[in-house]
Amino acid sequence: MNKKLLEYIYNQRWCNFKDDIKSNKVKNITLEMAPFNDKKIYFILAKAEIKGKDDKYFIMPLIKGTLKDELPLSYKGMKVYDALKNNKYWSSLMETISLSNSFTISKDYKLIYQSWDNFNFITNHINDSSRPLGAEQSNTTLSIGNNDIAFKQQRIIEFSTLTNPEVEMNYNLMKVNCPVVAKTYGHLFLLSSNGETAFVGIVQEFLSNKGDLWEIFTNKLRDLLTSNYKLNNEKIEYKDYKPLKKIIKDLGKKTSILLKSLSSFTDDKDLIPEPITSKYIKEYRDNLTIRLQETKLAIKKNIDSLPLFIKDKTKELLNNWDDYINKFISSNFIKIERRKNKGTLMRVHGDFHLGQAILTNNDEIKFIDFSGEPNLPFIKRKAKNPNMYDIASMYRSIDGYLKASVINKFARLTNGEIDKDKIIWGYKMLNPIIMELKNTFLKCQKLDKQWFNLEILRRNLYEVNYEISYRPQMLLVPISNLLNLLDIK
Repeated sequence: MNKKLLEYIYNQRWCNFKDDIKSNKVKNITLEMAPFNDKKIYFILAKAEIKGKDDKYFIMPLIKGTLKDELPLSYKGMKVYDALKNNKYWSSLMETISLSNSFTISKDYKLIYQSWDNFNFITNHINDSSRPLGAEQSNTTLSIGNNDIAFKQQRIIEFSTLTNPEVEMNYNLMKVNCPVVAKTYGHLFLLSSNGETAFVGIVQEFLSNKGDLWEIFTNKLRDLLTSNYKLNNEKIEYKDYKPLKKIIKDLGKKTSILLKSLSSFTDDKDLIPEPITSKYIKEYRDNLTIRLQETKLAIKKNIDSLPLFIKDKTKELLNNWDDYINKFISSNFIKIERRKNKGTLMRVHGDFHLGQAILTNNDEIKFIDFSGEPNLPFIKRKAKNPNMYDIASMYRSIDGYLKASVINKFARLTNGEIDKDKIIWGYKMLNPIIMELKNTFLKCQKLDKQWFNLEILRRNLYEVNYEISYRPQMLLVPISNLLNLLDIK
């Protein structure tokens, strides 16, 4: 095993099997090389074999040479670095593909470009330079030419006979002329010798923007807390956060437009909305019961290792768990079952939060990244869900994580410790603002109250499981929300 290669992979932001590397579960890394551009740039398809888990496939484009501040890497005796940081990566890749619309990685794999628009549009940009994107367009990789197009290079990939959700959703949103997403021109995919495909990249319009809403809101709210703390103010004036309320109102309206587009698919039975049946309700309730049991077990298993202030809140939740949660679930399902219209199942964004909404330079909100929850397999990401799924997810982004993230950064001292007095003061100042923002967002939605409640619960359970495993210091966020949701005093 090449330890330097593993170290390089571990240090990449896109690596989603860091825990497996740390625990020495990676048995082997296989690299498939396809040189292009006079053999100076390499398109690398890599496979990580992991003990007790499915193989992980990922893309690792490399180029000969060295780069300042880049972790040195040796490949086949050559010094190399990440090719996406070289301005010739895009032109080399597209020039090679455009000759035949594909090129061979090895005897087992071909890389293919499929155009959704006039292919001449892409060929006009073959010789353009490229640069890695920062905050200009979140979750994409390269800006092409003079910010003409954006190319999102997928790093972790998944081979399947199913269409990747990112491709499927963007393609169908284009067909229904959804006005709140970036226009998509085509996509790259790998074709294996056994007929499976893996999504590699997508070409979209470049959206010149001010950043995503998560970045905009966290920065502004933290600045407001800092300035008001210095002035010893008792509340933040409305005029100071009015611009954020305006953005949230627009977010609510644009969310409604997106959901209307998602509910208008008519060509594919896997995408067409359908009424919720009694059978689905039973399956949903059974799955929710399993998730509740798993979450309760995870809390009990980890509670002794939690910080004291989180442990007390968590114990409070556990002490009231069965009575309150069962009552909450039953009351919502009873109301649903009494209704003639029990709700709607539809395809959803799947990972809908403030970081997936960007504010253009023209102050328009556009939504990105339709691949769904990255930790879920294709089959679950492509499943239809109650139409409150995305609304509940965005609501939690505003109501829980925005507030907690802002206050934690505001109250963190230079030595890394948290100033508890600033935490208390921060919540006192932000609570009314967050309440106003989340209510403004919800006013723009056609709420199905019961499914919204259940989706909030389901989202919270996911958050508890995630935080207790990866970020126990953030566990207080979903625990506190569950206490409020269940009305545990």
